[in-house]
Amino acid sequence: MPNISNHSLNADQRRFIDEMAALLTPWGMQPGTASLYAYLLICDEPVSLDAIAATLGMAKSSVSVAGRALEQFGLARRHSEPGSKRVRYGASDSYSGFLVAQAGLLDEMGRLAQSRAPVVAEDETMQRLRYLGAFHRKMAAAITGRISELHDEFLTHGPDEDLR
Repeated sequence: MPNISNHSLNADQRRFIDEMAALLTPWGMQPGTASLYAYLLICDEPVSLDAIAATLGMAKSSVSVAGRALEQFGLARRHSEPGSKRVRYGASDSYSGFLVAQAGLLDEMGRLAQSRAPVVAEDETMQRLRYLGAFHRKMAAAITGRISELHDEFLTHGPDEDLR
């Protein structure tokens, strides 16, 4: 079925959504989730599931699943309407959840490589696995450490000179 509701997005907005989704999917984010995140980033206010589904050409159930995934990463917030079961989603002011999750995966890969190296390999191959493990764990620590530093910096000074 053609997506006839894309008329509410201009060409630049559609391109932004498509390009952001293309950048996020290699990191493991599902395409629909990535598109929803990009869309929420350009929305001024929280948007209903029906409006998101119509605009992005997604099934309402897919939007719901994508919205919950974004909530888990801290990238979206659910807004409820008093006296209603209707849900709206808006972009979160927190941007680190997805990166923290990726850092967690790096740390786990590092732990696996380091702990299993002596069991699955020997000599130079074991050494390579141990170095790989150490590298991944240090990268994970660097990512989470920098996220914490940026959080503190943004609270004190704002994100950058242009936005002060």
